[in-house]
Amino acid sequence: MTDVFIISEANLRQFTDINNNVDSELLKNAVREAQDIEIQRILGTKLYSKILDDIKAGTLAGDYEYLVLNYVQDALLYSSYYYSLEDIYLRPRNNGVLIPTGGENSEKADGTWYNRKRQSVQNKKEFYEDRLTRYLIQKQGLFPELNENVELQEMYPDYGVQYKSPIVFRYNGRAAHLNQAIQCGLPIYDSRYPQFPQNPYWIRRSNVSNF
Repeated sequence: MTDVFIISEANLRQFTDINNNVDSELLKNAVREAQDIEIQRILGTKLYSKILDDIKAGTLAGDYEYLVLNYVQDALLYSSYYYSLEDIYLRPRNNGVLIPTGGENSEKADGTWYNRKRQSVQNKKEFYEDRLTRYLIQKQGLFPELNENVELQEMYPDYGVQYKSPIVFRYNGRAAHLNQAIQCGLPIYDSRYPQFPQNPYWIRRSNVSNF
């Protein structure tokens, strides 16, 4: 896991309603998880790594600095908040999931209010992630790293299901439809590995392919 943070836990407290008594290490872990999982998913590994390297070296500038300050940080703020909620409000114990009420005291968790809060934060998270995604699509020429991922262990930018075709071909006896689509010249690819050249014969043998 990285030790470079795109936002600080102080930012998280400042721009959300997280209480000052919440443990700083808990918030740092939430930021780390959110940027590694959510931000890396949207940016892809290459662009994400470049941004972290520039922050660590103190050389973040130009289009990359603008991207971070105006889009990435907003998305990360609410992603981090979302990831922190479970640790803030719920604690797994031998006698079940409990809500801390101060000191060593706790009470049995009622999921109603927790779920409402989580949904509210998720709505904001998705808004800012979509805003970041739209900017990257519009300005992808400014960030060549978006198309440089070639290793299986690296993440290719994922702009979300709303930017993909809903048609999915499954190898369950309907392969003829997939073959017909290929013969018609439709661009078919295996959605698991969009960064790799696609071989039509190999696609026909895949378990799941879509376009």
